[in-house]
Amino acid sequence: MKIRCQSCYRVLNNDEEWCTRCGAHSDEVEKLMKSGIEPIEEDEIGKRSVLFYFLIAFVVTGLVDVLFGVIFNNVHAGFDYGAVGQDLPVAIAYFSAINALVITGIIMAGVAFLINVKDFKDYFRFTFEKRTIISLLIGIGVVAVIVLLHKFTPISVIPYFFKDYLVNPTVDMQLEGSLSIIKILIVLLSYAFVEEVIFRKAVINWFDQTTILADGWIVVLQALIGTALSSIAILLLVNISFIDAIICIGSNLVFQAILGINYFYTKRNITENLLLRLLLIILLVIIL
Repeated sequence: MKIRCQSCYRVLNNDEEWCTRCGAHSDEVEKLMKSGIEPIEEDEIGKRSVLFYFLIAFVVTGLVDVLFGVIFNNVHAGFDYGAVGQDLPVAIAYFSAINALVITGIIMAGVAFLINVKDFKDYFRFTFEKRTIISLLIGIGVVAVIVLLHKFTPISVIPYFFKDYLVNPTVDMQLEGSLSIIKILIVLLSYAFVEEVIFRKAVINWFDQTTILADGWIVVLQALIGTALSSIAILLLVNISFIDAIICIGSNLVFQAILGINYFYTKRNITENLLLRLLLIILLVIIL
């Protein structure tokens, strides 16, 4: 596992308690020297995190989705399903999808917290230094652009049926127990937290430890992984053209890359990314 100086960010040797470049003290190296036990390798954390995200976000969500389909039948007794052989009404899809995402989002956020609880103080650092202010100002500009793109183009960095609900909710979306602002906020906030912990910290540290790739290529790889895993959820229940779907995936790739760049720029701190994503979520809910 690579241990970096928290001041100049140089990679330290396992016995380099004081950075030979800037002279700063490393608590991590000190603990390592005292215990003699190296922490879990970052590549193992990265692999487990991606697998964990995939299993819960897709496999478990799919199973819970089916369960809520059964629940829908009890909540809306006498609902007209149409003729035999027809597709299930979209009302069932909305009801099942949103409730499944709420459940799995909460589960993932809880598991991500428990797995990383000992290291959370290192993930969440916020200081009013020049680098942090610049990061936030640029990030606010990016958030503003994304909100405008959501408003006037097919682009979306949130599940597309969330955007439809916020812009112009249909009768099917407004059925009892289906979509609501509260459920949308729970899903977006929980997934934002999980994705920053996994797509940024775990995946980037994984590639950083196991490859000799430059930071730029690592940003590209984490952006591709984040886009591949998140775009499936974003395009869930979507009914747009192939070209619009490609544009939407491309915009998500850019969004993931920007978050990765910011992660490096802020010395591997996910606090700024979480603050910017929180701002983005709030503005989308208000403006759309």
